[in-house]
Amino acid sequence: MKNLAMAAFAATMVVTSAFAEDATVAPVAGPVLGGSVELKFKENAAGDWAATQTLGASIAMGGTAFASFNVESIDGATAQLDEWQLGTELNDGTVSIGKQGDVWVAAEGEHTIHNPKMDESIQLNMGNAAVAVEFGDFTNDVSDIEAVAAALTFGAGPASVKGAIDYDLDTNKYTLGARADVDAIGGVLTYSQATEKFAFEADGTVFGFTAYINGDQDDMTQNLGASYAYDFNGIELEPSVNYDMNAEDFAPAVTATFSF
Repeated sequence: MKNLAMAAFAATMVVTSAFAEDATVAPVAGPVLGGSVELKFKENAAGDWAATQTLGASIAMGGTAFASFNVESIDGATAQLDEWQLGTELNDGTVSIGKQGDVWVAAEGEHTIHNPKMDESIQLNMGNAAVAVEFGDFTNDVSDIEAVAAALTFGAGPASVKGAIDYDLDTNKYTLGARADVDAIGGVLTYSQATEKFAFEADGTVFGFTAYINGDQDDMTQNLGASYAYDFNGIELEPSVNYDMNAEDFAPAVTATFSF
């Protein structure tokens, strides 16, 4: 497995070097500083409304080479590094390394769909295609490659389709995902070889209201949710609710965010 991991890592670096030779030098912009304050109010297990405070700060530097990172503090705890990224442009794309999210399909509720996690990774983005190589233990052994993922998007504007695959090198199992959008209506379908199950979610947004419904092949209607986002004098307010149809349980919440 380690030989396969080293081969995947080496192949990625070779592709990166080949593109990097043709990269042109562009003017470097100044750093962009950002921050946010978020308050989320929701019912806890005791039935009381509780608040969670999240403070965030970020620095990003653009140009032919780029880098960014952000720190986050929840309820006054010590600030911790959340995500970071170091990369460079490659002709019509980019290559980057860091804890930088994933290339997977997106959904609103994400209660039932399969969503493979991704920690530190190397990501190559070229137009509508993306490839990610995830490290299993970035701090101690960069030769330990845990998973390889790829995504391809067709179409743009009012209609698009995105397909993705994530292959876990430790378990030798794959996960498939697809998302289709037509105007403000979309849907996600995933399949996990590990669980041998299909799962889905459908969502739509109209006049600021977003609604979704999700489930899997055993129970097609498990969660129903809705939210409404609007600007209140510079503060983004988003009341939301999720209804668990099996447990017959409502989970309302209100989120207030100010970003700068």
